[in-house]
Amino acid sequence: MLMTTSEPNRVGAVPLPEFASVDEMEQELVRLEGLVSRVRARQVEILTEIDRLQVPYWDGTRSLKEWIAGRLDVQPRTASDLAVLTKAEPGPISAGFQAGITSTDRAAATTRLANTGADPKTLERSEGVAVSQIGHLAARQRRMKPTGHYEAFAMRRLWFQPNLANTLYTGSLTLAAADADVVLAGLDTRADQLCDKGDPNRARIEQRRVDALVSLALDATTPTAADRANQAEPESASRPAPRRLKAHIFIDADLCARTGGEAGATTGLGLKVGPNTLKEIFCIGETQTTLIDTTGLMPMPTDGDRLPNRTRDYIFYRDNGCTADGCTSMYRLEPHHIEHRSNGGDHNPGNLTLLCWFHHHVVVHQEGFTIDPHSPPGRRRFFPPGINRAPPHQ
Repeated sequence: MLMTTSEPNRVGAVPLPEFASVDEMEQELVRLEGLVSRVRARQVEILTEIDRLQVPYWDGTRSLKEWIAGRLDVQPRTASDLAVLTKAEPGPISAGFQAGITSTDRAAATTRLANTGADPKTLERSEGVAVSQIGHLAARQRRMKPTGHYEAFAMRRLWFQPNLANTLYTGSLTLAAADADVVLAGLDTRADQLCDKGDPNRARIEQRRVDALVSLALDATTPTAADRANQAEPESASRPAPRRLKAHIFIDADLCARTGGEAGATTGLGLKVGPNTLKEIFCIGETQTTLIDTTGLMPMPTDGDRLPNRTRDYIFYRDNGCTADGCTSMYRLEPHHIEHRSNGGDHNPGNLTLLCWFHHHVVVHQEGFTIDPHSPPGRRRFFPPGINRAPPHQ
C-alpha cells in the first residue's frame, strides 16, 4: 500500500516525504528518535563541563537539575534525566546513548538502576523490559538502612491548606511504607462497605478513599451505637443514627440573597460553601447560623429549620432502613427532604425519606442527584444532575 501526502506539515510548511509502507514510517520515527538521543547526548557533554565549572552554583540555582530546567525551559522530569546522565560514569549505557541506539528515557532509567548498585545480571535484564518497568527494578535494588526507617517515620505528615478561592482543601499525605499499607487497606475496605464493589459506575478509587476518610472521621466524632458497644454488627435501623457535629455557618445576608446562595456563606474556618452544601447542612438540621448584615451580627433562629425529634424518630420507625432502591446499608441513616426547604418543602413525613450516609451525602448532596418523588416510598430512585423530573408514573 502506497502512503503519500502532498499537504505541508503544520510546523515548517515542508512537505512530508512519501512512504511506501507503514513499516517505512515506523523506521523513520525510530531514526528520528535516534537523532533526538544524539542531540541529547551532545547536551550532556556540554552539561558535564557546565557542572565541572560549577556554573549552577555561581548562577544562584540550587542544583544542576534546577539550572537545566530554567535554561532549557523543560519539564523537571526532563531536567532530572539530563542531570542523571551528566553525572553518569562512561560505559555501555552512555555509548549506546551517544550513538543514538538507546533513547534518552531508557538511558536515564538504566543509569538510575545502575546507581542503586544493581549487578550486571539485573542491568542485562533491564534491556528486555519496557522503560516504565526499569523504575520498578531500581526500586527493588535500593537499600533501606535502619536510619532510613527512622527518617521515613519522622517525615510522616497529613497536611491541608485551602485553595486561593477558599472553596476546597488540598493537601498531601506522607507515610512510611508499612503504615501506608494499613491506611490504604483500611480506606479501601471502608470504601467497599459504602458502595457496591460490583458497580461499574462507582467513583474512582481516589474519590472513594476520600469518602471513606470522611466517614471514618464521622465515626470518631459521633460514634454509632455499634461503635460505642464495641460491636461488629451494624447499628439497628430502628434506632436513629447519632446527629453530626453542629455546623456553624456565617451568612452575609445581602451577598447571599443577590447570588442565590452562591456567595456570602462560609463555615467557621472561613471556607466558602455553595447552595448544595447549604442544602445538606439545613437538611440535617443541626446548624447554628449567624446572619451578617450592615448592622453587625445577628444570630438567626434555627428552630424552624431543625427537624423535630418526634418526626425524626418516626421516619426511622417507618422506613426501617435506607429507602434507595436496592440498598441494604444501615450505615448512618439520615432523614432527607425530598423537596428541599428552600424550594418550599416542609417537615411533613410525606416529604421525608430515610437514606444511608452514602446516598444522602455522596449521591444527593455532593453529586447532585435528586429523588424521583413518584418512585415507591421504599424503593426510591434518582434523577441524574440536570435531568428534569419525570411525570407521575401511570
